[in-house]
Amino acid sequence: MIRALFKKQMMEVFSWIFYDRKAGKTRSKKGIIGYVILYLALFAFLGVIFFSFATMLCEPLAEAGFAWLYFALMGLLAVALGVFGGVFNTFASLYLAKDNDLLLSMPIPPAKILAARLSGVYAIGLLYELIVMIPALIVYFIHVRVGILGILFTLLIPLVLSVFVLTLSCILGWVVAIVSTRLKNKNIITVILSLVFLAGYYYLYSQAYAVIGKILANPDGIAESVRSIFYPFYHMGLAAGGNALSMLIFTAIIGALFCIVYLVLSKSFLRIATENRGTAKTKYKEKAVKSKSVSGALLHKELRRFLSSPIYMLNCGLGIILMPIAAIALLIKGNDLLEMLSGMFEGLENVIPLLAAAAICIIASMNDLTAPSVSLEGKNLWIVQSLPVTARQALTAKLKLHLILTIVPAAILTLCVEIVLKPSVVLGILIPVAVLAFILMGACLGLLANLKMPNLKWANETVPVKQSMAVTIALFGGWIIVLALGGLYFLCRSFLSPTLYLLVVSVLLWVVALVLLRRVMTKGAAVFESL
Repeated sequence: MIRALFKKQMMEVFSWIFYDRKAGKTRSKKGIIGYVILYLALFAFLGVIFFSFATMLCEPLAEAGFAWLYFALMGLLAVALGVFGGVFNTFASLYLAKDNDLLLSMPIPPAKILAARLSGVYAIGLLYELIVMIPALIVYFIHVRVGILGILFTLLIPLVLSVFVLTLSCILGWVVAIVSTRLKNKNIITVILSLVFLAGYYYLYSQAYAVIGKILANPDGIAESVRSIFYPFYHMGLAAGGNALSMLIFTAIIGALFCIVYLVLSKSFLRIATENRGTAKTKYKEKAVKSKSVSGALLHKELRRFLSSPIYMLNCGLGIILMPIAAIALLIKGNDLLEMLSGMFEGLENVIPLLAAAAICIIASMNDLTAPSVSLEGKNLWIVQSLPVTARQALTAKLKLHLILTIVPAAILTLCVEIVLKPSVVLGILIPVAVLAFILMGACLGLLANLKMPNLKWANETVPVKQSMAVTIALFGGWIIVLALGGLYFLCRSFLSPTLYLLVVSVLLWVVALVLLRRVMTKGAAVFESL
């Protein structure tokens, strides 16, 4: 039984690679290879970054006799990335999966269902953790001489460490689930708790980097801190050197923590999963309902869909939070930032407005609301298609939601940028014009990608929101476009002023955006009707 559940969970987690939801059949070998190559390239890019970081850290620590400290620090970094990558998958996979009703109605113990669910969370956490640990191991073997036990333990440590990643992810997912079943407006509460976690995570992350910066200058002091504060990682570092007792202690601590968390989860899984399906009883109050226009009703539907899903809000609307935060930070630290940029680009201060426009576009691209919007209709797509509205009206509502929730915070950030930079009148006009065109282009690009590669048969919302090619294209496509335009400027800067270049880019972005918009309203609408 557990084997079948495990196989089902793994097929669900990685189904986007092997199965074409639009065609309703398994992908061709070329399609599978293409998907695998793309994601391997992304992971390889991150791996190169961590490899460089590990190289700078490992050699001096190994020469100073602190090889264990290197391994402990890389383990902490791997855990941080693993939890960050898997934590948002935990709540949806454990408690909000659409097939919970089906599985719970079968003669299957809830503990086995929970174990199968955890296998999916474990796989995602392990995947993110290995992005750090594989480069860390390679660098470790290059610079540190270890015996047979050391080699064996270093290969086993990532597997044990991934259990710790799973444990931390489960703790947060369990807390969010408990809180959300006891409070009204639980979706907003889930988002707030997750954002608090993110804020704490990034604060600790920044502090960790500050500590790492002092490691090479004071390895003895840092080593003592690791021993006292991160005791399991101290033994993990010693185990990498071949210490069998430390390997036993490290494994025992991680195993005990996981057993405690699993015991608590197994006792609360059925109750929380069942409570999530219920709705709070409310006393009926008669009140007038205001009629809405067709466009207004469709936009309201899209907004309610967005606000009803913590996974959707957190993964596709992060820019809504980041842009106002960046605006406030800019007003507080704008002069210091401007001084730093002037020093970095001495003699090229006129490019700073271009950098500011690029930064706004990059943060705005973190809003990719349209990318999973068609897939999120799921099996209820027929309801929209059967209403007396056209496909163009339905798609326009999806675009409007993206534009409203992105343009408003982007306008705030753009205003703060212009207050701090005080650009010329022409640049002051061109910056918001370019940003607006970029936002429209991104909205259309995400919607077209989702129409091209829809997934209407998902088991939980994590699949279309976090594991779809449309979201990948929308997010990374925006970054790639900004970087490409930045590189193009440095090729053309000898004969194009920043003002003229931004004018050319604005025109180009508007042309592309309008072409994509027309395609959405023509071929995109036809595809939507045929889904």
